[in-house]
Amino acid sequence: MADAPVSDQHAPGRGYAPGVWRRFALASLGVFFIGLGIIYAALIVLDPYDTGRFPTFMHPGVTDIEQRTASASHGRNPAFDAAIFGNSRGQLLDPARLSALTKLEFVQLTTPGSGPREQTVLMQYFIAHHEKVDAVVLAVDERWCDHDPALSVRFPFPFWLYRGNVEYLANLLNTRSISFARNRIRLMRGMATPGNRRGYRDYETGKVWNFHPHDAWPVAPASGPPPKPNGFFPAMRLLDDALARLPAQTPVVILMPPVYRTMLPVPNSQIAADLPACKAAFAARVAGRPRSAFLDFLLDTPISHDPANFMDHEHYRHVVAQMLERRIAAVLLGSDEPPGAGAGTGSPGMR
Repeated sequence: MADAPVSDQHAPGRGYAPGVWRRFALASLGVFFIGLGIIYAALIVLDPYDTGRFPTFMHPGVTDIEQRTASASHGRNPAFDAAIFGNSRGQLLDPARLSALTKLEFVQLTTPGSGPREQTVLMQYFIAHHEKVDAVVLAVDERWCDHDPALSVRFPFPFWLYRGNVEYLANLLNTRSISFARNRIRLMRGMATPGNRRGYRDYETGKVWNFHPHDAWPVAPASGPPPKPNGFFPAMRLLDDALARLPAQTPVVILMPPVYRTMLPVPNSQIAADLPACKAAFAARVAGRPRSAFLDFLLDTPISHDPANFMDHEHYRHVVAQMLERRIAAVLLGSDEPPGAGAGTGSPGMR
């Protein structure tokens, strides 16, 4: 018996009109891009970070507690007329306490791990969203005294979130934005709790204090000949650009917070040689402004020698934060005596 003919029904290219696969591929791509466009349009309308850039039906506020992104919402809130900037060395400054002391409405816009580039971008964002700024507090550290013009960013920061609309739209479509949009919907429906309205994150309350440093003091000076001071501080240009956006009568307080003694610049090091000129540069930026000052606590003082004042080598506790807040308030109020200065501090190193 002759073999039955083999069907060529499933042979490649047989049984289909020319171009079917091409049309299928194009249709699939079309569906994909249409779906992507719908998601993108939804993100613009839902405004995941509460930037207020475009019309939206969403209520103000975010559930986000990450300062890098939550500041987009807090920084444009018209309820606030004053702001605190810096990194984690300024994070424990309580905007509610400072508001009570000064009768201003403070918001906390610090970003842990940030440097001059991130902090000045946030300053400009806050200024751009407020017709009237009644005070600015900037907590600075040694990174502001760096000589590298690049002013490198140590940790990822969403600069696009705080700049122009074109850059914002170019970076909006991502999984993080989708997650934030979902959280904003949950917030609007009462299914989620908003973050702290003043942007405050307390790194001490609820934590067990356990800072028991075993260090030698004084720190041995760096070896070699004394370094020559270098007065080139590129970050000051960024600060000048930000301050230029403020009226000359707006009070500005620049604070250099304390650290535990082992974090102080090592004698005979380059930073120790440069720090006096850097501090002088900060003081010059606020000179002539009313109710403004440079407050220098990055010094070898009893505060820096008492471990009870710190959570770790770099981060102070509430007892120090409240003292700093009173000093800031005294400057903003034009007073020689900090509000509540007669109250006990609870720490021998603070007396």
